[in-house]
Amino acid sequence: EVLTDSTYFEAFKEVFGTRRSWTNEETIKALSAYISTLNGFSSKFDKNMRGEANTFTPEEQLGLNLFMGKALCATCHFMPLTSGTVPPFFTDTEKEVIGVPETAANKELDDDLGFYFMYEEPIQLGMFKTPTVRNAELTAPYMHNGVYESLEEVIDFYNKGGGGGLGFDLPHQTLPFDNLELTAEEQQALIAFLKTLTDVPEEVVY
Repeated sequence: EVLTDSTYFEAFKEVFGTRRSWTNEETIKALSAYISTLNGFSSKFDKNMRGEANTFTPEEQLGLNLFMGKALCATCHFMPLTSGTVPPFFTDTEKEVIGVPETAANKELDDDLGFYFMYEEPIQLGMFKTPTVRNAELTAPYMHNGVYESLEEVIDFYNKGGGGGLGFDLPHQTLPFDNLELTAEEQQALIAFLKTLTDVPEEVVY
């Protein structure tokens, strides 16, 4: 239907060649090219990864190492997007059961059914898509229900083993129940790294 518009038709013809129709794959490529302009990838992290800078502090470097290793963040938040969108094709999205509580007091499990509402598979009870942690410094409150107001609270939740670590009955939790045993210093380093994922506003393309 899009290609019934003469403007779109001419644009597709210019990019993909002259013919009467185009494939879904080509439409996806066009959309992907546009979406890529919505994020400037102008953060300190991006500049360091592209070799444009070498400015990580020792604390930020420790945080990156923890993100990729001991803290297990990168097992769900895949680089380079730091989301659950699976590379290299970015067509599949990771979904997790982590046991988010109803309130910050961490006493009761949130009753949102998540993906179970759609398919009614027990393994999907409380399952949600894994979001990006880019610009996380700016996007409080956190979790699907906004239960946590700070990154410190989020890190503490994961450090304790998610909902299972808090004592909730979660047989299908995809997050390890074990305490990550992150020290206070390591938790602050992880937060310092997360802040390197914040885009520089004047360099973001809108």
